[in-house]
Amino acid sequence: MIDLKELMKADIKFKKIWESSCKNHRILYFQINNGDEGIEAHFHPYGEDHALILEGELTYNISFEEQIIAVKNNLVFGWSNYVHGYCNFSERPLHILVFATPENNLSVYDQREQKSKNYSNIRLLKKLPPKEKIFSNRIIFSSTPPKDFSNCLAINLKYQTIDSYPNIVKSNDNLYITFNLISSYSKIL
Repeated sequence: MIDLKELMKADIKFKKIWESSCKNHRILYFQINNGDEGIEAHFHPYGEDHALILEGELTYNISFEEQIIAVKNNLVFGWSNYVHGYCNFSERPLHILVFATPENNLSVYDQREQKSKNYSNIRLLKKLPPKEKIFSNRIIFSSTPPKDFSNCLAINLKYQTIDSYPNIVKSNDNLYITFNLISSYSKIL
C-alpha cells in the first residue's frame, strides 16, 4: 500500500510510484507549485497519459486553444495525439497522479503559445458514476471492481491510498485502474 497523504507531506516534486513488469505502464506522482514550469504541452503519438488530481487546482491546457480547471478527485485525459499540458496557477500546491503509457513524448511545445481561456467539463470527469467505465486501449478507469484484480490498482479516494493485487479491498470510495499488460505481474515500487 502507498499512502499518498504521506507522499504529499514529504514535499517530493516527482516520484515514479508504480511500473508494470513490461515497462509499458507507470504511475507518476507530481507536486507542482505556483511558479513551477509544470508539465509542458506535449502529445503522445503511441501512448497516452491521464491525471487524477489528489489535491489543489490543475490548469489543464488543451490543444493550444482551451484550458480547464480540475480539482480534487477529478480525472483529465490525454489521449494519443492530443496536445495537453499541466500547470498550477493557484497558491496551493498541486498534487497529481499521472497514469502514463509508453513514455514516448516525441513532441513538446512552448507553453507560452497556449491561449489563456477557461472552459469547463471538456474531457474532465468529476467522479465516475457507479458502473461506468472510461477506457482506452491501455487503461480502464472504473468505479466498479473488475472481475480480475491481477492487473488492477485501487485508489481509495477518501483515504488517498493505493493498493495492488492481492491487497485490494473493495470499497465504494475506490477508483479501479486496470492496465492492459503484456505480462500479468506488476508491483508497486
